[in-house]
Amino acid sequence: MSENLLPEERNVEYLNEFNAALARAVVAYANTDGGRIYIGFDELGRGNGVANPKDTIERVLELARGSVCPNAEDLVDCSVRQYDGKTIVVVAVSRGYARPYCLASKGFTAQGVLVRESNATVPSSERVIRRLVDETSDGSYERARARRQDLTFTYATQVFERAKVPFGREQFFELGLYDAEGLYTNLALLFSDQCPSTLKLAFFEGTRENQLHDRLNISGSIFQQFDDVYAYLDQYNRAYSKLHGANRGDFRDYPPEILREILLNAIVHRDYSKDFKTIVRCYYDHLEIASVGGAPQALSFDELLLGVSAPRNPKLADAFYQLQLVENCGVGVRKVRQAYANYTLKPRFEVSPNYFKVTLYHAYAQQLEKRVLKENVRVARYADPVKISVAPNRAVEKRVEEPENVVERPRATISGKDSLSVAARDLNLGPTATAARGYALSDRERLVLQMFNHRDTITRRDVETSLNLTQASAAAILRRLVNSGRIVLCGAGDNIWYRRP
Repeated sequence: MSENLLPEERNVEYLNEFNAALARAVVAYANTDGGRIYIGFDELGRGNGVANPKDTIERVLELARGSVCPNAEDLVDCSVRQYDGKTIVVVAVSRGYARPYCLASKGFTAQGVLVRESNATVPSSERVIRRLVDETSDGSYERARARRQDLTFTYATQVFERAKVPFGREQFFELGLYDAEGLYTNLALLFSDQCPSTLKLAFFEGTRENQLHDRLNISGSIFQQFDDVYAYLDQYNRAYSKLHGANRGDFRDYPPEILREILLNAIVHRDYSKDFKTIVRCYYDHLEIASVGGAPQALSFDELLLGVSAPRNPKLADAFYQLQLVENCGVGVRKVRQAYANYTLKPRFEVSPNYFKVTLYHAYAQQLEKRVLKENVRVARYADPVKISVAPNRAVEKRVEEPENVVERPRATISGKDSLSVAARDLNLGPTATAARGYALSDRERLVLQMFNHRDTITRRDVETSLNLTQASAAAILRRLVNSGRIVLCGAGDNIWYRRP
C-alpha cells in the first residue's frame, strides 16, 4: 500500500532507521498533541526502508516501555506501510494522559521532559513542566508526580514500624505515595529521606531579632524534621516545680502538648508548593511558629475556631492520623486557646496569604505579666533589667526575678530518643547563672569539653563529627555550655566558633 507523505511538521517526523532519536520523539509527542513517526526514510524519500519490520516494531514497543517514563507503550500504535516500493514502519503516538513524560535516563528535568515546537523536538522549561503536572494532577501538590524518583524511606519506615502501621507497596498506593502509573508522588517525596522542603530554627538572646544566637536548617523526611525540631525545642522548654505549702506542682515554660500540636499543624498544613520555609523563632520570653500558607481552603480564622476541618494536604493529614500523631478533626486552634484559658498572655494567631503564625508566651513572661497587672503598672518590654512606668513623669528600674516559690528541675528524657541534657535556657540572667545552680554535666557535654584538650577552638560541625550527632543535638549541647559559662561563643551568622573562657 502506498500513501502520500506529509512534509515534516509539528506532528510528523521521519527517521531513516531505528535509533535513539525515536525515544525523544515519543516523549515530545506524548507531552504535546501526539503525532506520527515514519521509520525507513527521510522527508525527501531517501532511505532503504525497513528490512525487518516485525523486529523494528518490537524494538519500538520495548523503547516505549523502558526508555520513556512513565511507561508509554499504551500510547504507541505501530503499523507497516509500503511507499515507493519500500517497507516502512509508522509509529502513531497519542497525547499522553499521565503527563509529563520524560526520558528515563534524564528524569523529570528540562532536558528529560521534551515537547514539540514547530517541527522540532526541544527541551521544555520549568514553567512548562509545572503546567503539565497541574493538568494531570488537578492542581493537587500531593497527587502530582514527584520530579525526583530515586527516593528512599529509611526514616519513614522506622516511624511506621514504631507505630505498628504497615508500610509496604500496597500501602504506598493506599496512602497516595504512588500514582496510577506506579511512580512516586510529591507526597512520597515529603515522606522520603530526600524531602526538599526544610524547616528553619532561629534562637535569639533577647526579645528582638537583632540578637541572633544560633540558627539551624532542619532537613530530611518530614517525620524526621518533626522529631528533630520537637526534641530541640523540648530541651529549651524548662521544667519547674511550684511549691504550695507541702504540695508541689510541675509545669513547663510552654505546655508540651500544645508545643507539639502547633508544630504538627505547621508541618501537616504547610503549603509545600511554595518555595518558602516554615520558621520557628525562639525569643527569651516567647516563641513563634510561622507555617507557609494561610488558612487552608480560604477559611477565615472564625471558621477555624468553629472547628471546620479542611486540610490543605488531606492525604498527608490522613497518614499522620493513622500514625496517631494528629486527631484530624479540626480542633487544633481551639485546643491551643483552651490550654491557655487561665493564662494572662493568650496565644496570638496571625493569618496572611502566605503564612499562618502562632505566638506563645512562656510561663516566665506569664508570671511577670501577672505581677505587673497586680501592681497596676505598665511594662515597656520584657528584658533584664525592665523599665516599668509607674507614673506619667516617673520611671523606676526593676530587675526581673524568678517566679515566686519556683524551682527549676531536670526534665525527663524524650521517649524513643537518646538521653538528652537538662534544659537550661537562662532568660538573660547572665552567662554564669546556670553554673551557679551547680547542675551535673552530661556525658556528651564532658566529651565536648575534652575536645579543647587538643585544640583552642571548635565549631558545631566539629561536635557533630566527633560525637556523631545531628545538627540540632550538637547545637543544643553547645548552647547549654555557653549558658553555663563553660565555653564562649564567638563570631556571628555562619561564622560561629567556640573557645574556653
